[in-house]
Amino acid sequence: MDNIYISFKKFNVGFLIIFLCILFVGGKKNVLELLLSMITFAVIFNLFFIRQPILFFTLSYHALQATIKVFYAEINNISINSISTYSNNSDLAEASMLSCVGLIVLSFSIFFVLPKAQPLAKNIVFNERKLFLVYFGCIIIESVAISIGQLGGIYQIVNKLATLKWGAFFLMIYSGVPQKKYYFIYVIVFEILISILSYFSTFKDVLFVTIISLLILSSRFIKIKPGLFILFGSLSLLLGFTWQNIKDDYRLFLSAGEKSQTVEVSFDEAYEKIIHLLSENPYDTKQTFNKTVDRISYIDYFAESISYIPNIQPHTNGKVWGESVLHILQPRLFFPSKKTIDDSKKTMQYTGLILADAEQGTSISMGYIAESYVDFGKFFFIIPIILLGLLIGWIFKKIFESNIKTIYCWAFSIPFYFQFYGFEMASEKVLGSIITYTLIVWLIIRHGGKGLAWLEK
Repeated sequence: MDNIYISFKKFNVGFLIIFLCILFVGGKKNVLELLLSMITFAVIFNLFFIRQPILFFTLSYHALQATIKVFYAEINNISINSISTYSNNSDLAEASMLSCVGLIVLSFSIFFVLPKAQPLAKNIVFNERKLFLVYFGCIIIESVAISIGQLGGIYQIVNKLATLKWGAFFLMIYSGVPQKKYYFIYVIVFEILISILSYFSTFKDVLFVTIISLLILSSRFIKIKPGLFILFGSLSLLLGFTWQNIKDDYRLFLSAGEKSQTVEVSFDEAYEKIIHLLSENPYDTKQTFNKTVDRISYIDYFAESISYIPNIQPHTNGKVWGESVLHILQPRLFFPSKKTIDDSKKTMQYTGLILADAEQGTSISMGYIAESYVDFGKFFFIIPIILLGLLIGWIFKKIFESNIKTIYCWAFSIPFYFQFYGFEMASEKVLGSIITYTLIVWLIIRHGGKGLAWLEK
């Protein structure tokens, strides 16, 4: 335990050194924003790195989306407000700082209920074939979810079931790494290959889950060589930069020139197009880096809403979150005529921007913290954030206090990342995704928990 505290002190000193180095390199034009950004990462690290690595990774990514423009602006010796994507009146600085406050409040709210860290047993041996069977069974379920996508409520349930494949993948890593049997590498290669036919950068999913899994194992099971983290981290960055360089041309090819998020070509055609783009497209490092920063950052709509509300429209006094709660209480499976929420229309309504909407095959949300601001303003926006944090912490508490082995608790918790994957998620999607997945896990634990032993040798 003393070693853990010493490590934490070293990391906190590291945060301070990074802060000072950026200030030294930069132009000191975003000092408060930079300081609050570093505090946000430090809080998330200290609360969750050991106790709950899944939440550490998830919230760290949210924090990156809220602060990456702060780091970019400071290093480039410019004010963050000068790099707004939409209008000159938007306040990116305030949006970033409010986002950081929201994430800090969310983190402490989760931590307040979160159970203590539990060690993993070292004597559980899993049957690799059965794990692969479960994984590919979930792949089939995922295919079914895509094929019935228009059926709404059924799709949500089937889609959440499909994310359980990442629990099976985690068990592969847990079982394979100590024995130096890296058969989970086949899954990584498979996931990256099938992502070729994806309109989105789904290759990052398997790499992120791998990193999360290694974080869990390194904190409570075995010592993981730093080289593995460097390998998968570097691979994530390499693929991410490459994707940003070819994304626009490749997506246009996949949709056959249509403005829709659909795939109209075969795997072979998609593969050949990627090879062509990689060989023909000149790699502009600066341009690709700037695209990556813009892609990760998600505070521009928040900044626009700060300029628009309450100057043009008044705060909605809980209407947005209220509609989200009502949306969850009326599952589409039982209310098939329930109104479909168009995130883009809601974003346009509360920012004054003109954006592509569902008719153009696009859904653009403001993000759950921005919606909290629209509802309650800059002083009381933390109210729904606190409640959300308590809900998330309570869910993790119930999973880890259930009557199944701890290793299965971690396996069921891994897919939580996909239920709360980004800062951009709208409130109804955050609530709907988390609650639907939790109900599925509860049913499995309650009625099939004993059957999990089938996975063991």
